[in-house]
Amino acid sequence: MEIHVIVIIAVGTFLVSSFNAAIGPTGGIQLALVASLLPPQLSIPVHAVISGTSSLTRFYQFRSSVDWFFVLRFCLGSIIGTSVSIAVFFQIDEGILLVVIGSFVLFNNYIPYKDFIGGKAVSYLDIIIGLVTGALTVFVGATGPAVFTYIAASRGHREAILGTDAACMSFQHFTKVIGFSLLAFLPLKYISILIIFGLCGILGTSVGVVFVRKMPEKFFQTAFKFVTTLVGGYLIVLGLWS
Repeated sequence: MEIHVIVIIAVGTFLVSSFNAAIGPTGGIQLALVASLLPPQLSIPVHAVISGTSSLTRFYQFRSSVDWFFVLRFCLGSIIGTSVSIAVFFQIDEGILLVVIGSFVLFNNYIPYKDFIGGKAVSYLDIIIGLVTGALTVFVGATGPAVFTYIAASRGHREAILGTDAACMSFQHFTKVIGFSLLAFLPLKYISILIIFGLCGILGTSVGVVFVRKMPEKFFQTAFKFVTTLVGGYLIVLGLWS
């Protein structure tokens, strides 16, 4: 891997991780950066390592606010979906997936459906969301906004949203890392470079956490809804365009 590629990805990882920790998911910007500089067979595994490390850092910072019952239900579905997708790693229409994910992000932001479907139904829905996003994340790296807005729809406080989302995404990303490593899609010769990217992600996330803790709650709620609405619309347009 050439030195200028390493520098660009490292700096980009710091910036994206900072924003992600402060406001919310960036809709595949990290993957777009990686995919523009690395071969296709490396982009998703490398993105999984970087995003997983950043998510793990956020999880540690907000671990006391995590909704563990939700995380367990989500991860149960996620590991099934991810395992099946990695096992049948084939190319499907990414445009359709992006439109579906973008629509789901907007749906979570503006339709209070969890208020009237009942607690038991929501529990099953948590597993289904984990299953579907776990399957899709192998093919497209923009499932983060869908998980984030789904969690935010029923959790008011920012630290509960960020901590629970970070726990779920850490599990989802590192499930991919393990799967791709077993299938040799993630060569060990890149381990030192991945450590550099991971450290940039940790540093960027730590900076973002400082900002989010100083933010007024109302500003955070408004900002994350604004950002995820833009991301959802962007994913729909990108999917239709492709």
